[in-house]
Amino acid sequence: MAQLHPSAVINPRAELAPGALVGPLVVIEADVVVGAGSVLQVGTVLLRGSRVAEGCRLGPYAVIGGEPMDANFRGEMSQVVLERGVQVREFSNIHRATGEGQCTRLGEGALVMSHAHISHNCQVGRGATLVDGVKLAGHCEVGDYAFVSADVGLHQFSRIGDYAIVGGLSGVRQDILPFSMANGNPAKHYRLNRVGLMRRGITGARYEGLEQAMRAFRRRDWAALEALAQESADVRLMLAFKHSSRRGLAGFAG
Repeated sequence: MAQLHPSAVINPRAELAPGALVGPLVVIEADVVVGAGSVLQVGTVLLRGSRVAEGCRLGPYAVIGGEPMDANFRGEMSQVVLERGVQVREFSNIHRATGEGQCTRLGEGALVMSHAHISHNCQVGRGATLVDGVKLAGHCEVGDYAFVSADVGLHQFSRIGDYAIVGGLSGVRQDILPFSMANGNPAKHYRLNRVGLMRRGITGARYEGLEQAMRAFRRRDWAALEALAQESADVRLMLAFKHSSRRGLAGFAG
């Protein structure tokens, strides 16, 4: 059975899997699911619509499933989904989605550090890291293994691509390409996320192909990019990201 601290307040219609650990002063509403082995540290609050997979670690004092701060929200049923192994650290909060049956989602192994805010309908990829004080407005996307440094803010509908890094205190108003490094307010592309890519094993010819692609993006040489994409799945990913942009790509630093 789940291990429950006597000071925790748990609605009987919540579902707690065996092996879940519920600490002091935790509050869990109805229509909440907590997976096996997940740990809810002191003061954590799970509001209705929260779906916590196995092996997650939340808190202290994290708040999951708050209502969207969105004028279009009308009280409809929606969710926050935390996939396996997600960590949400102290005083961070994640709001559920606007739209019947929609969800705000954090992918497997994502890490959200302290005092972060993830707004309604955001999608955070697997293995992504959001450092202290990051703020995501509604409908933002952070790609797989992306790294968002301290106190970065994202405008609504902005996106950060897979394996990208954004420097601290940046303001993201337009989309940041996969594999890239961006910084500033407004954030601009500088170069590839060299260290992050090396850590993920993206080296050698694969890395060189990405360098060529970044130079072509800087020149707006779409013919060169299409040619590179014939040989590289990474470049195809970058082009697909560009073509699906709603806010356009961030510019390049001079």
